[in-house]
Amino acid sequence: MPMSPTPFRTLALAALPAAVVLATLALPAQAQSRDDRFVLRVSAFNPEAKLGFSGNGTVTDGTDEATFGFNETFGTGREWRPRGAFGFRISDRQALVGNYYDYRRDETWNYGGTVLDTGTIGGSGESIDIPAARIDGRLSFSLASLNYEYSVVKNDSFQWGLGLGVTYAELEAFANGASEGTDLVDPQFETVRWKRDGFSPGLHTRLTWIPAERWTVGLEAQYLDTRWGDFLDERGHFERGGLIVEYMVTERFGIHAGYDWFRLKLSDEYKGTARAPDGVAAGPYPYEGKLTGDLKVHGPMAGVTFRF
Repeated sequence: MPMSPTPFRTLALAALPAAVVLATLALPAQAQSRDDRFVLRVSAFNPEAKLGFSGNGTVTDGTDEATFGFNETFGTGREWRPRGAFGFRISDRQALVGNYYDYRRDETWNYGGTVLDTGTIGGSGESIDIPAARIDGRLSFSLASLNYEYSVVKNDSFQWGLGLGVTYAELEAFANGASEGTDLVDPQFETVRWKRDGFSPGLHTRLTWIPAERWTVGLEAQYLDTRWGDFLDERGHFERGGLIVEYMVTERFGIHAGYDWFRLKLSDEYKGTARAPDGVAAGPYPYEGKLTGDLKVHGPMAGVTFRF
């Protein structure tokens, strides 16, 4: 009976082709392995982000039922943010690897509104206008991880490690929203604040190639499922990948540049009841559905390296 893939196996299998290629290239490099016990990288990260919301659901008047759906994406500008990473070598093949990064941005998003076809609900078959809205908000996301890593492959020029660790995440969203009025709904203004934080176990893999004495090329990936920890009630997962190229100016000091990407995808079920304004003989209309949020953050980074 075939085994179903797990996130750990998927992460390892995804890294395997790159490991084979880099190991092949590393054989003739004749680069000298570094014997540093501690590595610290301090960087500036310049990300842009896309925040997407999609969902579907049903609404009923107790007799008839209609379905609805939406899919909206909001982009944000760039802003420099701090980024840090460190590695501590325990033994020849064992290490502790840590990462910290965050994203924070104030933005204004405009939603153009839509039309909900109610079908036969209420016996009228008329459409309902969903009003346009303006949202002024702040989105922040910070994440720190510590992973134990064991090098499955290691030689003078190449290293491939797999690891397990713990991740602390903090997410916060704050928004002031104002919507236009329609024939059935008065203009609205709402303030919403949402914050979650907590810990979760995660998976980790890292490839390191030393093509020449002063140069290092690294690839790193992380994965966690929100159901593994306690910082979110919503279902979802976090993925992160990074590429870095480093040049050591001296034995202890270097510079680096690279590209980082991460994604947080969450989904949750919801339900409620919509009520018509006073004086309108309609409803109430119970509704329920599923909402999915997708945050993608990516951008270049650069900084300095210290080796001891």
